[in-house]
Parts: sequence; C-alpha cells; structure tokens
Amino acid sequence: MLRSRRFIGLAVLLAGIIPVAVTMAHHSFAVYDFEQQIPFDGVVATLNFKNPHIAMTLEHENKDGDVVVINFIEGAPANMLVRNGLRPDWIKPGSHITAVGSPLRDDPTKFFLRRIILDDGREFQ
Repeated sequence: MLRSRRFIGLAVLLAGIIPVAVTMAHHSFAVYDFEQQIPFDGVVATLNFKNPHIAMTLEHENKDGDVVVINFIEGAPANMLVRNGLRPDWIKPGSHITAVGSPLRDDPTKFFLRRIILDDGREFQ
C-alpha cells in the first residue's frame, strides 16, 4: 500500500514536471523587435540550413562602401522553408540574396531572418 502511494506520488510529480520542461525547452521570440523589418542585400558568407532554425551571415556593403557582416542568428525552420519551395542549394555561401531581418532587442547587430529574396524575385519566409 505504501509503495503504491509512493509510486502514484512520483507519477503525479513527473506528470507536472515534464510539461514544464518541454515548454521551457522552446524559447520566446519576444527578444526580437518584429515591428522593424530591415532589408540587406549581399553575399551569403555562412549558412546553417538545419532545424530547428536556420542561421546565416551576410556580407553587406553599407552606404559608405564598407562591407559589414550581418548576423542572422535565427530564422524559420529549414523544413518549413523547403516546404515553401526553397532549395538549400539556392542560397549556399557565395550566393547573392536580399535578406529581411528583425533586430534582437538587446543587440541590434543580430537579427531574426524574416524573409529571403533571391535575385530572380522569388521570396521565402
């Protein structure tokens, strides 16, 4: 009897902890300022086209003619982009694209990748 109560108590405790752990495993997008959508054109320097979110750096020439690296630290899941028609080999390093990003609130030099626009006008988000 005592053993079954302990087992039930442990089961109830785990049932309460596991959903919290799963919820905490995924993060909030509130850290990004989605009111801003800033376009950058440039050449893909690095690309991590994997789930759970793609990431890349883009070499962008600013108004002064200086090349700056734009850090898209997070974007849509790779499998979602593929379902929307984007093939990973279309944006490999060296490809010229336009990328639209929303800045990280605490570090405006890092962005969430909102859209990818290929030179032929095709757009993916």
